[in-house]
This record gives sequence, C-alpha cells and structure tokens, in this order.
Amino acid sequence: MKTRHKQSNQTYKKYKDKYVSLKDIYNSIKDSLRIEGQRGERSMSYAEYYSILEPFLDETINVIAEQQEVFKLPLKLGSVYVKRLPHTRPFHVRLDVEASQEKKEVVLYKVPILDEEYTKVMWDRPYKYNSYKILPLRRFKDIIKKQQ
Repeated sequence: MKTRHKQSNQTYKKYKDKYVSLKDIYNSIKDSLRIEGQRGERSMSYAEYYSILEPFLDETINVIAEQQEVFKLPLKLGSVYVKRLPHTRPFHVRLDVEASQEKKEVVLYKVPILDEEYTKVMWDRPYKYNSYKILPLRRFKDIIKKQQ
C-alpha cells in the first residue's frame, strides 16, 4: 500500500510544475479575494470563485469551438482559436500486449489513421507567455469531436 502511494505521489511530482489548475490559482490569490456583504467583509470561497469563472470559460468554449472564431483574451494575453491540421504520418504505432507477453519482448503493430486532419487549440501569445500552454477541458474536447 505504501509503495503504491509513493508511486502515485512521484507521478504527481513529475507533472507538478507543468500545469496549473483553477484550484491552484484560487489557493495563490484567495487571501486577496474579499467580498463586501451586509455584515462586513469576508473571504471568497472556492465555490463562489468557480461560479464566477464558469460562465467565462463556457463563453470561451462557445466562441472557440462552436462558432469557430478567434477569442481575444483580456489583459493582452493573446488570442485562442481552433486550427485544423493535416496528419503528417499515415499510422499510429501501438503495443501488442498479448504478443509481447508471449515473446517476452516488445511487439508493436500499426493502426492506420482514418481522418485526414486533426483539430488543435492554438494560442497566439506574447513572447513573455511563451512557456505557458492551454489544456483543453473535457467539455471543450467533446464539442470539437461532435463537429468532426
């Protein structure tokens, strides 16, 4: 049990600095998020924070994936759009697990790519944000797949 926990923890460390989630952003700015209420000032909860961001993210997905338009991000962060690119190779290479276990060595097989092109989310960003990437949400991917 402990070895499994260590292994999953090491996997998390591998990708720890690569992606930033909404929860991570909230945790870094939650001390500065204050709400003025009837009884005074209080801190904003994560549920309230997410309920504010969710309509913005839904509108972003709507403009980019459904309307196929360029979405300009605020604060001069660039623009996001969907681009269709042709496949450069005719097949994927997959691992044949059963044959590999029988032969005691890695056995690969080729699977043809049936689509002529694939869809990619592009972010034209200023040079200072060059190391950042967009990680599409599941809703985003589902809308793109429906259109193909």
